[in-house]
Amino acid sequence: MTKEKKLSELCSQWADSVRYQVKPSTYGVYVTMIEKHILPDLGSCRVAELDNRALEQFLQEKQNQELSWNTMKLIVFLVKGILQMGEDYGIEPAEKLRYYIPKLKRPHTKMFEHDDSERLLRYLEESDKVFELGLLISICTGIRVGELCGLQWRDVNWSGGTMQINRTVSRIRNPESGGKRGVRKDSGAAEDLSKTVVYIGTPKTGTSIREIPLPDFLILKMLRYKRDDACYILTGTVKCMEPRGVQRRFKNLLRRRSIPDINIHALRHSFASRWIENGFDSKALSEILGHSSVKITMDIYVHSNMEQKKSYMNRMV
Repeated sequence: MTKEKKLSELCSQWADSVRYQVKPSTYGVYVTMIEKHILPDLGSCRVAELDNRALEQFLQEKQNQELSWNTMKLIVFLVKGILQMGEDYGIEPAEKLRYYIPKLKRPHTKMFEHDDSERLLRYLEESDKVFELGLLISICTGIRVGELCGLQWRDVNWSGGTMQINRTVSRIRNPESGGKRGVRKDSGAAEDLSKTVVYIGTPKTGTSIREIPLPDFLILKMLRYKRDDACYILTGTVKCMEPRGVQRRFKNLLRRRSIPDINIHALRHSFASRWIENGFDSKALSEILGHSSVKITMDIYVHSNMEQKKSYMNRMV
């Protein structure tokens, strides 16, 4: 019977086995990836007939779709985990499989031009709108957009001049079936939700739960907007805003200010690059960004422009 087992059946068993071992947001990503990328190509394959040729062909087809490196990495992780679970139950492929991640060049992140960044910063500093305050916090601390959405006034330590990152907001695949829209929290508060749901949970990783020092001018500005502890900073109410809403409003703001369109995540990259340009400690930057290592910070979030490189060369003489 095990020789007739199809990969689609293993996928279902694997998803059930990890459902309560990971965060709901992570589980939602796993299931979506399985349904979108694995089942259409490999779902009908008998596990006992799966060999390296079939696996390599599958991965090559995925690579030809120009998926991101992170997506490819996740696909390999899922296929490997699913098939290894099968092996634990005696359901083995035709041969020992070689798992690999095709080499892909990480895409260049579009960054703000210096003048555009300065114009945006000046506007945010002078604005008296609460949404713009949120963007100013983001550009001055490098926090992720989901973390910005999750900030509440209770997270600000006024006497210490710091801000605690305790939660993040995201829209995820609903782990439950059918129903109305709602919010699922770590406490499991809401039930009967729709296909997707706004999820309020802990940050991305353990190191993402962190305390960030705030510049003095930002603390003084934030004091003017202070609300009850339970209110979200970005909205000024007890209702949070979700990342895609922030991205939409951010793009509208750029258009109104005649600033070239760019993804809001570029604020995080810009913060990291400015930090390094000023010669500040990279270890401190890594901790502020919530990374597990300095290498991640330097490889992904730090970008040097040609003028900066030329300045470094002149200082070497």
